[in-house]
Amino acid sequence: MSGFNEVIDGVLHWRARHARIGQDVHSYYLPFQRVVIDPIGHADLVKQLAEQGGVEHVVLTNRHHLRGSEELVEAFRCTVHAPESGMHEFSGEPPVKPYAWGDEVAPGITAHEVGAICPDDGALHVRIGPGALALADGVIAWDGQLAFVPDALMDDPETVKREQLAAIERLLELDFEAVLLAHGEPIRSGGKAALERFLAEPAQADFDL
Repeated sequence: MSGFNEVIDGVLHWRARHARIGQDVHSYYLPFQRVVIDPIGHADLVKQLAEQGGVEHVVLTNRHHLRGSEELVEAFRCTVHAPESGMHEFSGEPPVKPYAWGDEVAPGITAHEVGAICPDDGALHVRIGPGALALADGVIAWDGQLAFVPDALMDDPETVKREQLAAIERLLELDFEAVLLAHGEPIRSGGKAALERFLAEPAQADFDL
């Protein structure tokens, strides 16, 4: 695991292996706001984040992305935020604070509903520079393009896909150029255009977990 790399000015990215799913997953750090999005843990993460200024808020795009949050709460006494529709997932430690769609969950970060693949699947609009959009599980990067997850990971694939495309169409009204994927390398520029292409010609990933 290497250090951070810059997506846009004010948004840093890292990746690490997710032990349960056996794939690399992706996380983001906003040093000016001291915000981490969907943190995947690794051996040097706390040290690297401390060197950048530490963490005040951990924001999850859906309930499944708690990942390495507990370690960050222990190290930085930060607050974890997750969609209120997914709060049934959490009990005990670390404490998790619910947010609603439309809330500014941290400075410059607004939560938007996606809700296709699960009720708490969301997007975070990051108002930094040209803007960024963080997506949870509904759209991933696979084989060099944006894609749906395999049908086996959806309860009702055709309905989920239809609702996901409708959600993307709504999100395209926001101002952003970067797309921050939880599953796949971020798109540093041209992210809105990439989502428009996906909307016009949806692709689908092909893997087994």
